[in-house]
Amino acid sequence: MPAKRIFKKFKALFRNLYFLIFLNGILLSSLFYFSTEAQYENQLFTAIRKEIADSLPKGYSKTDYAISALRTANYLQERRYLVFKSTKIEGIKASFFHPATFDLMTGKGACGSYAIVLTRLLMADGIPVKIGQMEAKGYYGGHMFVEAKTEKGWIVLDPMYDLSFKKQDGNYAAFADLQHNWNYFKQQVPADYDSTYKYEGVRYTNWDKVPVLSNAVKYSLDFIIGKEKADRISIRPLLLRTYYILSWTVGILLCITLTGTFKNLYRRNSFAVRKEQFMNVLQNKKQKAA
Repeated sequence: MPAKRIFKKFKALFRNLYFLIFLNGILLSSLFYFSTEAQYENQLFTAIRKEIADSLPKGYSKTDYAISALRTANYLQERRYLVFKSTKIEGIKASFFHPATFDLMTGKGACGSYAIVLTRLLMADGIPVKIGQMEAKGYYGGHMFVEAKTEKGWIVLDPMYDLSFKKQDGNYAAFADLQHNWNYFKQQVPADYDSTYKYEGVRYTNWDKVPVLSNAVKYSLDFIIGKEKADRISIRPLLLRTYYILSWTVGILLCITLTGTFKNLYRRNSFAVRKEQFMNVLQNKKQKAA
């Protein structure tokens, strides 16, 4: 079917008042569902964030909160992972939406779930976060960790091992510190640490995820802000509030369809009025002629 005919069919469909009313109903119910899920998710992480903050002394620093959030994420996820690691969980929420609450409740994504939960806890306290895909065993994503920006700069946090690293001066280490002096920092890892995780390389965003489109975005960023800064951009934390993003998206679509619906109603009413006026004029002419 030619593209022009398809376009005409869609145009006719969106001028159909009954279809628009049906579509508005679907969007309205979706907006309600996504909004309530977003509120539920936000309240969960806010409650955990409050528990962490209440356990710290007044005037705590970002570093204090980050380290306490690291321990909390490890505590929560370690126990859930033991329960759910061998269980296959299916359904639209698990397979399609996959919100942060799914990771919080199941720990199914192993190091990825640990990183997502910690990221949400840090974001709840207003701390800038990056999720890093470590280069391990020859490919990116062999292990995932989190970097948080505290008052003393970026620091590495590995929630799967409840692990952070300290430099010789006592300050917490960033990825660059670990990459350049792993022989020193590897002495701080626990006994069960996977020795293939050597902080040899990191990818903060998988720019090959959406072929052509994401690559075009990356090339544009390289040109605008420089390759080094573009390489450090972490997109994933911005997308973790799944239901919040969906509720805004559906809300915008609902505004568009409602506008189309009212335009359609106005057009129909205007046509009905003009038709009635025409019939009145015609009737008057007939009466005069008689």
